[in-house]
Amino acid sequence: MSGSKPGCNNNTCAQFPDNTVTFSGTIGEVGQDVVSIQSTDGSTLGRVVSVPKLIFTCGSTLLLEGLASGVKGMAGLGRTRISLPSQFSAAFSFHRKFAICLSSSTNEKGVVFFGDGPYVLLPGIDVSKFLIYTPLIINPVSTSSSSFEGEPSAEYFIGVKSIEINGKAVPLNSSLLSINKQGFGGTKISTVVPYTVMETSIYNAVTNAFMKELARVPRVAPVAPFGACFKSTNIGSTRLGPAVPQIELIFQRGGGWTIFGANSVVQVKRDVMCLGFVDGGVNPRTSIVIGGRQLEDNILQFDLAASKLGFSSTLLFRRTNCANFNFTSLA
Repeated sequence: MSGSKPGCNNNTCAQFPDNTVTFSGTIGEVGQDVVSIQSTDGSTLGRVVSVPKLIFTCGSTLLLEGLASGVKGMAGLGRTRISLPSQFSAAFSFHRKFAICLSSSTNEKGVVFFGDGPYVLLPGIDVSKFLIYTPLIINPVSTSSSSFEGEPSAEYFIGVKSIEINGKAVPLNSSLLSINKQGFGGTKISTVVPYTVMETSIYNAVTNAFMKELARVPRVAPVAPFGACFKSTNIGSTRLGPAVPQIELIFQRGGGWTIFGANSVVQVKRDVMCLGFVDGGVNPRTSIVIGGRQLEDNILQFDLAASKLGFSSTLLFRRTNCANFNFTSLA
């Protein structure tokens, strides 16, 4: 629709920008501008390239509340035709794919690749070769704070059918793992939530199974927001993080995503370690939301055209990590 009072732009259209951290949204104006981005051959930096008319939404500064200091906006990576992956693929004529690799370090950068591999991390490892694929599922009901009736969700859902801990199935209400007609249930991937959030019955089942497998380690008082915490001096160390039970998300079409200690537990105090999952309450919109901690040092490729997710499990197993992209060398 046409904007009656121009703000950022003249004779503009309206859109509904979201802050997905605070779950707030307002009306905003659609605009276009030149955007420059660093190119790469997959291993080293190339020249800076530009998109002359990148579409964006100019919203209220209220939408910046809850974001990090100095942040001016949010980059949309969802499965829509005006998201950054879609616009970049159209501008540079590459496949509608992108990959994220979140660093586990607070001092070192991770990396986002727009386009296909190779994705080469030091010391010269093409991690795209380790990707295992599972279908992306479309939630028929939008999960944004504002949407039009009949609009599907732009978020990334995957088909988890069960959970195993140390190879043992966790007893779950499997109906919660499917998306119903109202858009409730299922499993999605989110870089917004810091730790994986689970519906209460799933959370309790996973937590109890994890504690049973770690029965030899003394429990300590919970440290918010976590419910299961342990005396870390009794937990050994491995190349893949603390020596704790492996958690595996089993997919509907076979295969699974294994979560090792580096991603499953959080050191909250010098001698206290907690299972890095959070109780999401009864009847949440999405039953399992895989959060940032569980994504760290994993590379995930989102193939929008083929509607599939490529995932690596932890790169620590490959003796590299997400901070190991060469950000300084030019091709």
